[in-house]
Amino acid sequence: MIQSNNYIKKILNIIFFGSILWVLVGFIILPMLNTIKTSLVNNNIITLENYKAYFANPSNLLVVKNTLKLGFSTVICCGIIGTFLAFYVTLIKTKFTKILRIILLTPMMVPGVIIVIAFIQLYGESGLITKSLEVLFKLKSAPFKFEGFSGILFVHSYTQYVFFYLNVSVALRYLDLSSIEAAKSLGASKLKIFFTVILPSILPSLFSSTIVTFISGISSFSAPNLIGGRFKVLSTQILMSKANNHINIASVQVTILLIMGISMLLIVRHYEKKHSNPNSIKAVRLNKIELNNKYIKTILNIIVTLILLLIILPILAIIFLSFVKPGSWMIEIFPKEFNFDNYITLFTKKRVLKPFINSIFMSIIAVIVSIFFAVPLALTIAKRKSKINSTLEVIAMLPWAMPSSTIAINLINTFNTKNIFAFNNVLIGRYYILPIAYIITAIPIILRTSLIAVYKFNKDLEDASKSLGANNIITFFKITVPQIKPAIVSSGSLVFIRCLGEYTMSALLYGVSNKPISIAMVNAMNEFDIGLSMSYGVLTIIICFVAMIFTESFDDAF
Repeated sequence: MIQSNNYIKKILNIIFFGSILWVLVGFIILPMLNTIKTSLVNNNIITLENYKAYFANPSNLLVVKNTLKLGFSTVICCGIIGTFLAFYVTLIKTKFTKILRIILLTPMMVPGVIIVIAFIQLYGESGLITKSLEVLFKLKSAPFKFEGFSGILFVHSYTQYVFFYLNVSVALRYLDLSSIEAAKSLGASKLKIFFTVILPSILPSLFSSTIVTFISGISSFSAPNLIGGRFKVLSTQILMSKANNHINIASVQVTILLIMGISMLLIVRHYEKKHSNPNSIKAVRLNKIELNNKYIKTILNIIVTLILLLIILPILAIIFLSFVKPGSWMIEIFPKEFNFDNYITLFTKKRVLKPFINSIFMSIIAVIVSIFFAVPLALTIAKRKSKINSTLEVIAMLPWAMPSSTIAINLINTFNTKNIFAFNNVLIGRYYILPIAYIITAIPIILRTSLIAVYKFNKDLEDASKSLGANNIITFFKITVPQIKPAIVSSGSLVFIRCLGEYTMSALLYGVSNKPISIAMVNAMNEFDIGLSMSYGVLTIIICFVAMIFTESFDDAF
């Protein structure tokens, strides 16, 4: 019986690792290598001439510097905002905490291109806020310019602080209460406790957030494209090269972005290993702190209120524009005619509603598949330290180092013909190519968040379960899953929200059968049907709010 169980276990391990390698090699490594190869080909010869020609142009060097500047600046701004909000919401006792948590996640509920357009409608030269300030203060010109580096950074700070907020919030839920109490009993000050107990506990979350925020910053497309002006970055230049059919140059630019992302990934992982801390002895939720100092409380409340106003304003602008009579917003600063025509069109025409249904189903597929792939991988990596597992982790994290457009182009180059990893099928033009792209970008998010939870998980509980006669399956579902459930739910929600409004990959991969809502929104805007486009945006926000409410209720049950 024991030999039979060991045999079955070996077979399952082979199937598990074989499936992992199939996905990692076929859908991440091979497509990436195809792009790198293209960047090195010149006149059918492998050479570095493409790179030499690119870096010989001072304008191209400036683009690379701008990209790095934007990436690091995004990390700093989002790190400050997101970490502050995570501490405030998780540790400070406030009213309406559940609503506050949902509002803080709203930037992830709207496609990036729609957020940028909403910002333009608010803060652009003819925006509602800009014109209101001009009228109120009798200004002769706009009080600020919403463009260039500062404009892009403002949008990035708005949309990407969520990475730090989510990850740090998860880490704070796994703080070791016994260590904090021990430090207090030894007379440690609050500052000492923060630097010796709390900060080491959240460092993995800060490292993880730094990676995804930096790569999101350097690969951002919507904001640089719409409000970048003369501030050029690699993401927009890649599209221009592709549009001009300069495939080799586009591949060079893509490879440079890959090098930036992978370098950041490796550097952060190096420091993460140096500052890793052992598993918690007793990880429980901390009691929230009641602020007694009214001055500090007032200052914090003012800061959070201002942040909330900045978050809510674009959402209100989207809702406002969704009710505006078609065409009126273009001739009036403050439209006066409103109706429900856009929503009637949306819900009465199947052709108009279909993109929304497509996006929901594809996002659900991405969440389910990525959880079933990433969570077991996270458990394997955390429990068995080996070079093989470390290599698997690095490969699985590579999509973080790839811009969305790069992933899409890689898939096109690899699966536009019959491929063994697609079981000898052509995937381009098929329904499942978009869910596959979503899954590739989702795996690193769920993997890293799960690893944070697993590293904090008390393994003694698993040993105790097994010593009482429970097998591995029972122990996994009764002990392990409940402990890491908050991380799985929060990362799964983030994946669902990101996939629901994803635009860049969708624009390159969608077909007739899988047209997503983000493409429908942009198409409506290009047809000057802004009201319908914003109605799509409102519908996206509503479904994401429902997802967040479900997440919060699920988390409260834990």
